[in-house]
Amino acid sequence: MALTPLDRLLEYKMHLLADSRQPRVFAAWWQDLTTAAFSAWFIGGLILDVNAHAQGWAESFFTWWHLAFYTGFAATAAWIAWMLVRAHRADGRTGMAAVPHGYGPAIVGVPLFLASGIADMIWHELLGVEADLDIFFSPSHLGLAVAGCLIALAPWLSAWRREVLSVEPEPIPLEARLAAPALSLGFAIATLVLFLNYLVPFTDTPFATGVALEGRFGFESGPVAGMVFTTVLVLALAVFTTGRFRLPLGFFTVAFAYPCIMAGAFTGFENGAYVWVLLLSGAWLDFLIWLIRPELRRRRDLMVLAGGWAVPVWAAFMIATGAHAGNWPVAEIGIGAPVVAAAVGCLFMLVVQPEHRDAVRPNPAEPSPFDDVIARAKAMTANRGPEQQ
Repeated sequence: MALTPLDRLLEYKMHLLADSRQPRVFAAWWQDLTTAAFSAWFIGGLILDVNAHAQGWAESFFTWWHLAFYTGFAATAAWIAWMLVRAHRADGRTGMAAVPHGYGPAIVGVPLFLASGIADMIWHELLGVEADLDIFFSPSHLGLAVAGCLIALAPWLSAWRREVLSVEPEPIPLEARLAAPALSLGFAIATLVLFLNYLVPFTDTPFATGVALEGRFGFESGPVAGMVFTTVLVLALAVFTTGRFRLPLGFFTVAFAYPCIMAGAFTGFENGAYVWVLLLSGAWLDFLIWLIRPELRRRRDLMVLAGGWAVPVWAAFMIATGAHAGNWPVAEIGIGAPVVAAAVGCLFMLVVQPEHRDAVRPNPAEPSPFDDVIARAKAMTANRGPEQQ
């Protein structure tokens, strides 16, 4: 029986999926940077969609901000596919051998995003468009978020694999080498800021925060709880990244850029003061990490980082709240909340790096009965002569 063109096409596709068992390679720094650039388009479309919701614009699945979002995804997916095709044409790689280190999750993220996008369209057409907290718990939206992070994190995971495998870095400046990972990590943080906005106080307006903390209509604990959560999140990112990389000055400033824009888009950019505080907090984190080099592993350094970051940042947050809204938090919260956030941050650092004592613990002042029995047995053994043994 003669093979049809469809049979030959399927046979060729199966050949491409079969692993050629060649050692996997790393993407070049410019390829990671290109992936980050396409991801910026992709996540930028998401920011436009968030802003459209905040502005109350007419919403349906077929909008120009959805167009920017999905075309950004298509461009990113096409670029990753081209990297695989290029590896196949250059070295005959097939299967996982054609996938650069760190891009494996992106290969999973592309079909997951397609399936979630189709599910989102059907969901919107049948059940309508979400308009409140339910947006961040929609199954199709959660699928899009997970898939988007898997794709956008490819440059970060590529750099991570280089460090894990102790591969010689490319001969370029450290700032250029970590530019794509910084952007990539920022895209993931921006997604967290969006889907955990109820725990991130930067996504609210100064007026709403001021009303919640001035006590005129009763206090709300949301902003203070958000301060504590955000402190732990930022400190976790600092420990996570410095534990693997030697970071250049400005890494977190770049990584916080997209989360800042996302926080602003969430309120239709009515919280400009908070956007600047968040961006400056990234620059301040860069300075603190640079100041306490060479590494963040001593308990003292970790606790200095926790207090040194939390107190100034949240003090600036309180000042921005009162100055731009006219509703100043009560003195107890305005002064005490940054201190509480710093204290919780210090406790988190103690869990991350508990104190280790190398010295032998001293014997207890009052030995137990078991200690007395053991001491008597040792004395009896020592008094026995060689002929008795």
